[in-house]
Amino acid sequence: MLRTALTSVLLATASALRVGVAAKPPPFVRSPSPLAFATATATTAATAIEYGGIPSVRVLVGDASAALKYYTEVLGMVAEPSAPLDAPGACVRIGAQVIELVELPNPDPVGVDPSYNMSAPPPGYVAEGRPVHAGRDRHVAITLDALAPLKASLEAAGVPYTMSFSGRQALFCRDEYGNGWEFGPPTTYENATRLFPPYLRADDPATASPILRWGGIPHVGILVSDNEKARDFYCGVLGMVDENDLRPTKLPFPGLFLRCGEQQVHILELPNPDPDAAADRPGAGKDRCTAYTVKDLGPVRAALDAAGIAHEDLTRADGAKALSCRDPDANEQIFIEDKEIQPIMEAKTGPMVPWTRLW
Repeated sequence: MLRTALTSVLLATASALRVGVAAKPPPFVRSPSPLAFATATATTAATAIEYGGIPSVRVLVGDASAALKYYTEVLGMVAEPSAPLDAPGACVRIGAQVIELVELPNPDPVGVDPSYNMSAPPPGYVAEGRPVHAGRDRHVAITLDALAPLKASLEAAGVPYTMSFSGRQALFCRDEYGNGWEFGPPTTYENATRLFPPYLRADDPATASPILRWGGIPHVGILVSDNEKARDFYCGVLGMVDENDLRPTKLPFPGLFLRCGEQQVHILELPNPDPDAAADRPGAGKDRCTAYTVKDLGPVRAALDAAGIAHEDLTRADGAKALSCRDPDANEQIFIEDKEIQPIMEAKTGPMVPWTRLW
């Protein structure tokens, strides 16, 4: 009875906070559909994996010092020397999240394939390099205060970019190592996620840089060869929540929107010039990857074992316990145990609310 009362108080508090800000819920909050609730219940019940979100992403660069200069001087990000790294490299901070620029061998093609400039490649198309438009490639999405200062900085530095094919306020570009990035103000992603964490809004003076203000990472985009195999892995094994009802129907290729705590994973079934076999990728913890915080590694390990998926235990530079595995297309995923996270709870009477942000 006490738990029920406490839950009611928390939900009422969340509702009061939303009402106190505006007469109606802010536009970046959406109520989950009944289908989403059913999917979430089924997958999380099967795996019992409690996600916090995506604390960091790792990209491979040829020269960490040069990459750091690009990310700080051209993109205006802030260097984060205190971030723990278990390999040569550098880090920059985006709000509450970190981008690791790691100087390790990279088997991926770096150059852009000029023939790959179409929105939806025909069946059987083989990419010789990165697509012209990074929105059709693996990428990381980042929120920022406004696009105009970023455009000016990229143009001054001679860095090519493309805008969203769908007309959204989103800009796509790459660094010289082929890593793709998507940039847009928070309004760009309002309908792309049920929960838009406040720290992803670039309204905190502490995030200001000489060029612009950064918010956070709302999603990462991962290339796969088979959408249904990816669904089986990410939802069936890892227990991520299928939010494909939020995926724009105009996208001309198969894909998925998946919830992993406070962020999403966007699956793109598109030609992938990267090696797609584990034997052709760098070792565990030495590859580009997406990191997820989970309350307990035990359920992750058990789910992978039950599915017969190889994995490896790691110890992070800061001493945190972690686990590495690969999806069916050899994309590395790293899970970091964090007992302190408070997983997002779904309230069937309202939107998803992160309990840690009710106060």
